[in-house]
Amino acid sequence: MKQKSIKDIRREFKDKGIFYTPPELAEKLKSYVDFEPETVYDPTCGAGNLLRVFPENVKKYGQELDREQLSLIDAPNFKGYAGDTLLDDGFNGMKFDCIVANPPFSVKWNPDVLAEDERFSCSPVLPPPSKADWAFMLHILHHLSENGVAVVLEFPGILYRGQGEGKVRKWFVENNYIDRVVNIPGNTFEDTAISTCIVVLKKNKTTTDIVFEDGDKTEMVSRETVEENDYSLSVGIYIPEEIEKEYIDPLVLENEARRSFLIRLKKELDFDRMVCEMEGISMRPYISAIRKILREYDRDKTNACDNNQISLFDIGL
Repeated sequence: MKQKSIKDIRREFKDKGIFYTPPELAEKLKSYVDFEPETVYDPTCGAGNLLRVFPENVKKYGQELDREQLSLIDAPNFKGYAGDTLLDDGFNGMKFDCIVANPPFSVKWNPDVLAEDERFSCSPVLPPPSKADWAFMLHILHHLSENGVAVVLEFPGILYRGQGEGKVRKWFVENNYIDRVVNIPGNTFEDTAISTCIVVLKKNKTTTDIVFEDGDKTEMVSRETVEENDYSLSVGIYIPEEIEKEYIDPLVLENEARRSFLIRLKKELDFDRMVCEMEGISMRPYISAIRKILREYDRDKTNACDNNQISLFDIGL
C-alpha cells in the first residue's frame, strides 16, 4: 500500500472538518499557558505541532485517529496512542497540567454509547450527535488537572449555537470553567481561511469574570453579563467593532468603501459556503436574497453615472 503524504493526509482531514495547525498558531495557543507544565496533552494531536512548541523536558502525550499520521510525530519525550479519542480514551485516568487541542470541527459522534462515561455524565445534557465540539471540550475538561490550563482552538459556532450545545455551554459558564475567549479572524494563519476561536479553560479561577479578546482589544466581562446574553460567548457581543472616521475626499472614501465591501462580501460568502457544507444546509436562499437586492438597484435610474466605479479586477477578486 502506498504511504500517504502529509499533503494527502491534510486534504483528507480538511474533508472531515479537521484542520492543520500551523506553527504560528501553535505558538499562539502556547502563549496562553502562563507557567511551564510538567505534562502536556493533545487529544487530537495530528502531526504533533501543538506539542512541539513545548520544551524537550516536558512530557508530551497525544492521541490521533490516523495511525499513519501518529507515526510521523518525532517530538521528544512523546507518548502517542492511536484511536478515536471519544470512543477509546487512550489516556484514561490521567490528568495533565496543560492541554492544547485543535479538535475536528462539528464532526458526528455517538453519544448514546457514551452516556454513562464519566467524561460526559457530569454534563446536564450531551452534545448533539451531529456536532461533537462540546464533547471534545468535556473530554478535555475531564483530563485537566485542578491547577492546569487547557487552550483549545474551536469553530466559532460553539460560542453561540443553542439547544443541547447551549445547555452544555451554560454548564461550563456556571461552573466557572471558561477563563478566556479569543477571536481569530479568517486568514490569520496558513490553512485557517475561516474564522476560528480560542477557548481557555481553568478549574482554579479566582474570579467568575471571563476575558474576551479580539486583536489588541480585551474586555473582562462578569458572569452576570454573560448570563444576561443567554450565555453566548461570541466575542463580538462584548467587544463591539469600532468604526474610525476618516476625513478625506468623499469620492475617495466612497470608492474605498465599495472596495472594502466587495472584499468583505466575498470573504463572507466563502465563510458561509464552508459553514453550509459543515452544517449540511443550502446556500441558495441566501444567494437568492442577495440577487433580489441587486435587481432592485440595477433598475434604479440614479445608477446611470458610471464614473469612479470599481471593477472586480481592480481588487483582485
